Amino acid sequence: MLSSRAWPLAGGAACQAEFRLVGASSGDVPVAFVCVGYQSDLARFLVEYDLAEEDVRGLITTRTPPGPGGAPGPREYLVHASLLRPHGEFPCAGDAGALSFCRQIADEMATLFGITHQEAVARINRHWSRPGPGGREPRVWIVGLDIAYHETPDFWAHTIYYGHDSHWWVSGPAPAPLPPP
Repeated sequence: MLSSRAWPLAGGAACQAEFRLVGASSGDVPVAFVCVGYQSDLARFLVEYDLAEEDVRGLITTRTPPGPGGAPGPREYLVHASLLRPHGEFPCAGDAGALSFCRQIADEMATLFGITHQEAVARINRHWSRPGPGGREPRVWIVGLDIAYHETPDFWAHTIYYGHDSHWWVSGPAPAPLPPP
């Protein structure tokens, strides 16, 4: 059995054989699975969550998206949403990196717009989570190699504060902010 501590050194074949992936596909994966990125991102995730083989059996899958010119792209690893747990004050933060990123966004919002840190956190949670029976729950999970990282904390601070369709980046007077949560 591979322990979670062996993951950073394990190769692709070991991951597939030992963890009995649900299956590789080139198409869409059911929403119950969340992409964590490449093999190194999966390894980091498993170590952070301290997961062993028996914890993830049947709960990891892969996909191979199209790459340049239609050739197969690099394999991406996905984990079942049941493995994820919120980090810190952000239900959407699925790992320590996401927690740090969300906190950077909150700091940017507080600095740029003169709002409290508490209001900034509430705005981020409104944007990336939704009300659930036990409190807020993720609308999206930010984990591993997430698309959210393709933008800066400054971008997200503005987008979350003013709204997605506000065109805050266009020169001229600043748009009206969204009401506080």
